[in-house]
Amino acid sequence: MKKILIPLLGLVMVVSCADDNNTIDSSNVTDNSKITADTANRIESNEFTKNILGDNFMASDGKTLAPTIKERMIAEFTAANKKAPTVHGPYTATVAVPGANPTDVKISYAQVGSTYPGTGVYMSDVYNYYLRAQLPAEAATGWIDSVDNPGYSNYTTQTIGFNSNMSTANGNKYVVANTYTMVLKHNMVGQLINAVVPAASGPKTFTYYYLTL
Repeated sequence: MKKILIPLLGLVMVVSCADDNNTIDSSNVTDNSKITADTANRIESNEFTKNILGDNFMASDGKTLAPTIKERMIAEFTAANKKAPTVHGPYTATVAVPGANPTDVKISYAQVGSTYPGTGVYMSDVYNYYLRAQLPAEAATGWIDSVDNPGYSNYTTQTIGFNSNMSTANGNKYVVANTYTMVLKHNMVGQLINAVVPAASGPKTFTYYYLTL
């Protein structure tokens, strides 16, 4: 297992790749697949990936794209190109806890089971775990396969999961994803809460793949 520490605007991302016949070598990871940050709250779209993933881009548990997205991506790619692709990955990128942005957001929170805190309105800070990983030029498409301990794909509705897509910029290809956590700081009468939701907090590891002809 190769691991590369990459500074990211004050954060540290750890990138690793499995040592198998379908992975790119460490020099390509360093030179061609640098992971960079973007402060944008919305990730860019790619119609190819969106068309493949459709409306079922996330499992009900929020952890993996569903159903069996790796197989679907390969099948769709093969059908479109009349040739099976080469699968590269899995690769992982670990995003450290980011700074809060936005802060002091009024959130209507729905209690989950009997967990703390209860349903109510809270002033909260939002933490956006954002990944933008550059793919090699020969990559046809890529996707995020899973996130360890995912947060919310939508913090307003508290939907567990993550967002994933492809983007291009200045001729470069990226696989991008994000997931949110929140700290519910206090309720509307000023009672201190300081609850992290969804538990648990800490760094989050994204696993991704890409395909080539």
